[in-house]
Amino acid sequence: MPFAPTSGARFGYVAEATFGTTPATPTFLPIRATGAGLRTNKSTVVSEEIRYDRNISDEPQTGQDVSGAYNFELSYGSFDDLIAAALFGSWTNDVVKNGITDTSFTIEETLRVDGALDTFSRFTGAMINQMSLSVTARERVTGSFDMMAQKEELASAIITGATYTDPSTEPILTASSHVADLTVAGDAAIKVRSLSLQIANNLRTRPVVGSLYSEQFGWSDCDVTGTIEAYFQSNALHQQVLNHGGGALSFTIGSEANKKYAFSLPKIIFLNGERRLGGKNDDVMMSIPFRAVYDDTLAASVGITRAVA
Repeated sequence: MPFAPTSGARFGYVAEATFGTTPATPTFLPIRATGAGLRTNKSTVVSEEIRYDRNISDEPQTGQDVSGAYNFELSYGSFDDLIAAALFGSWTNDVVKNGITDTSFTIEETLRVDGALDTFSRFTGAMINQMSLSVTARERVTGSFDMMAQKEELASAIITGATYTDPSTEPILTASSHVADLTVAGDAAIKVRSLSLQIANNLRTRPVVGSLYSEQFGWSDCDVTGTIEAYFQSNALHQQVLNHGGGALSFTIGSEANKKYAFSLPKIIFLNGERRLGGKNDDVMMSIPFRAVYDDTLAASVGITRAVA
């Protein structure tokens, strides 16, 4: 009996010109994912019909929604399209910042059954609800793209004329060797053990009468948040938290010249941070949630520059 191993999985995407419509003869680009994926979630209701024999009459289906995430290890150039889509922006002169232009994709997941048969799940109308990034000392730089899609279709053959681009061989980036110029609130002397960043688009479904599926998703504020975990060195950082202060957060990630990303959040506000004493024989840490807000100079809340020397 045939089985499908995870080592035979392939994840690809292609941008849609029209929401929910896969382009003809698509060229699928790879998602260098470490796991997870999109799944259909059915909505049903149980009949409330009263029966003399105590049986349930029916459980009709009322809708289908698709959601899920692709987890990744950051490598240069592998996710530029998805990063831009997560920001509702586009790369202009190698810079992208959060904007108001939404992008949808067709996502294709391929499973190989015993090396002989490919099966396909195609998710149309896929949009990025949230992008997450995690930078932790002595770890790989990881993240995820949380997505919503309109619907799933199954197939046992490729789309006629479809082609598939091979994944890049760019190295996986780490917090130890590939992160530099980390500055928190204008202070490069602050020693950070971990940093997380989330860019949320707050997508919502738009169900309509006559269809199981949502219309094109609605979207709301671009909410840029994160958490800084820093070693406690003095009262200075803690005082900034108490003062409801903040400043600029910036850092670069990359392995070599012209293959680096520079992240810029010019105006973050420290939220309800705290000192954490931990246990015996441990270090005192400052854990500081933050939110990035609009900056006049950047004309956005977050900007990313690629091809940095």
